[in-house]
Amino acid sequence: MLKPSFREPGQCFPLKGDNGFVVAYDRSSAPKNCRVYGWYQGYDADIAIEKGKMFLLAEFSYDLDKSNAQTFNVLDLVGSGLVNTVRFEFTSNHGNTDYTCIYRLRVHGHGPTSVLMAQS
Repeated sequence: MLKPSFREPGQCFPLKGDNGFVVAYDRSSAPKNCRVYGWYQGYDADIAIEKGKMFLLAEFSYDLDKSNAQTFNVLDLVGSGLVNTVRFEFTSNHGNTDYTCIYRLRVHGHGPTSVLMAQS
């Protein structure tokens, strides 16, 4: 069983050997509504941003009638511009009252150098 962790790398669900699979059988447990937050954690003297302040990056609904791989953009009103930690907050699923299953998450972005250059 995966246990949630906050402000540290997530825990792993190990599969014995060098390959494996997981079968998902209950679509009602898929997440529906989600919020994504980001913040800069740590110290860097070259980066003048408020460290630890959480910004809402995105709010979206996962649609079971669309492709399994869905892309959601970051909100235009993000004040930080630079984050190194992301939090996914699932606020509902598609009907299962016992659990919500997360199958895969991907986060894409740019390195800090390209962000700082774009802001100049």
